[in-house]
Order: sequence, then C-alpha cells, then structure tokens
Amino acid sequence: MNNSGHKVDAASKPQKSPQLTKAHRLLKKAMTHQPSTLGLPATWQWVTDKLQGQVGGVVSRSVAFVRQPVGLHAMITSAGVEHRIGPHYDWHGLRRGSARFVLLQYTLAGQGRLRFESQTKVLSPGQVMLLYFPHDHRYWLESGEQWSFFYLCLHGSEVVRAWQAAVTRLGPVLSLTAESPLIAQAAQLCRSTVEGGLDSPWEASTGAYRLAMQLMALALPGDSTQVHNTRPMAIQRAIDFCRSRLDHPMNVEDLAQAAGYSRYHFTRLFTKSEGLSPGMYILRERLAEAMRLVQTTREPVKVIAHRCGFADTAYFCRAFRRCYGASPGSLRMSGMYG
Repeated sequence: MNNSGHKVDAASKPQKSPQLTKAHRLLKKAMTHQPSTLGLPATWQWVTDKLQGQVGGVVSRSVAFVRQPVGLHAMITSAGVEHRIGPHYDWHGLRRGSARFVLLQYTLAGQGRLRFESQTKVLSPGQVMLLYFPHDHRYWLESGEQWSFFYLCLHGSEVVRAWQAAVTRLGPVLSLTAESPLIAQAAQLCRSTVEGGLDSPWEASTGAYRLAMQLMALALPGDSTQVHNTRPMAIQRAIDFCRSRLDHPMNVEDLAQAAGYSRYHFTRLFTKSEGLSPGMYILRERLAEAMRLVQTTREPVKVIAHRCGFADTAYFCRAFRRCYGASPGSLRMSGMYG
C-alpha cells in the first residue's frame, strides 16, 4: 500500500502519461543541481526514472515479513516515488486509523502544503516533511498544483519516539540538501525497499533504525553541526540559554536578552532562522524534555510538569496531549516505553 493508501505493483510495466511531461522537466532540472557526493547520482537517477511515465505518477512497495519471535521496534512499512496533481491528494493526520507510524517525505519538484497544528507551510524542492500519526495535521495540494517526492513510512516504538522528539525540536519541515546524511540515507533506503532489496526483517529493521538514529543525530543538542553551523550566533546563544533553563520560568524577553537583541528584532530573526516563533520553541523544548522524563523515569506527572517549567499541571497535560496525541499517564500505561 502506498503513501496514498492504494496498492501498487512496483513490478508492473510503466505506461506513458503526457500530463507528467512538465513535472519530469522540473524534476530533471532539480536533479542537475543535486551534489555528486555519497554516491547520490545513481540514486537520484533511479528516482527520476521511477517517476518517468508512471500511471498516476506513483511507484511504491509495501514491506511485510512473517512475524518473528523477537519483537522489532523499528520497521519499514512502505516506500515510493510519486508525482501528484491536486486537489485529490489530501491527507489528515487524525483520519488514518489508530496505528502509530511516521512519514518522511522529500520534495523533488513542484510544491505541497502542510498545516501542522496552527501553522501552514508550503513545501518546496529540497525540503523534507517529517510527520507522525495519529496527529493533528493535514498535507494536501490545491487545484492546479503538482508535487513530486519520494517517501518512507516506518513504524515501531523506537521510530515513533525518534520522530516525535525530532519534530518537537526541529519542527515538521527542514531544508536539507541531497548530500545531507539523512536525505542520502532515506533515498537509498527508499530505493532498496521499492526494488525489493530488503531480504529479511532484520535488514529492514536495521535500515529503519539507522534512519531514525540519523534523524536523532540531527535533532539533539551538541550533535548537529549541519544545523548548528548555519545558525546566527545570537540565535544559538538564545537556544543554548533556553535548553539550560527549561526548569525555570522563561519567556521571549529572556531569550532576546540572551541573544542581545530587542524582543521585536529577536522574534523576527528567530522565526526566520528556526521556522517557528520563540514562544512556540520554548514550549516545544519543554515538551521534548517532558517526553524524555516520561520515558525514562517514574516521577509523578506533577513533578515532571514542574521540572519542565509548567506551573499548571492541567495545562501541561493538555499541551502534552496536543503535541503527542496522548496524555503522559496513558503513554506510561501503554508499556510502549518500558
């Protein structure tokens, strides 16, 4: 089953589709600007070839193995390359069942739209969309828009944990070049999946787990030179200040002072750099720390709320549920995090 919920035979003979000609030209143009490191040319050529002439612009494969006696907490569900023409492409994160899974979708050409909680974004070539399900979001195409992308759907507790932490810290949309470790690894895993190159559940699980850990390497503090080195120093000072004082009262003025700017100027620079407001960033950092404490400690919810800077436990629980789709207590009771 592909990302759009339809079964697709990846081995079926492709047929020409005249309406994709413009998208193919855009895609080829985009590919000429992709770096030539990490063995990417062959992978990108494969992506282009898979889009060329496919009926509906879709080629994908689902992954299924016989259940193993040992539980695997990271697994590939499906992968594919698609070219979509709106407005029939429209997905809501709370209307895809109760199963927990994640999505990585990298834009190659055209554009898509994403509403994530209260923010709406336009996804352009070179941007990756990171989502987890169930969650309050929607991604879609307007009439006349086209979107070419490759995607991976993964499931398992470790994968979901990594995605939630990364999205909380980085947001649901990142701008990453083709040579970035995350995108290079995702493209290769997509190719291996679609071509049937994953011969065992162990190999599929390894690929899914490696991708999740690559995402964590990008998201966690002190690890991500790729993001860290592109931030203005003043913004990085504010971020470091925020992360060091999550258990203290803190507001946008405090971050602006750490950065050395007025609140107005700092808010404008921070939003441009990080893709979300300073106030939303503080909330997401607090919730990410709360998720870590829920997963790794047995502390009462009230104590966790206080340690993460929430004076009101009820407000903390509401914010936690909006972000992660479940309350702190129900996550613990599920046994998913040990």
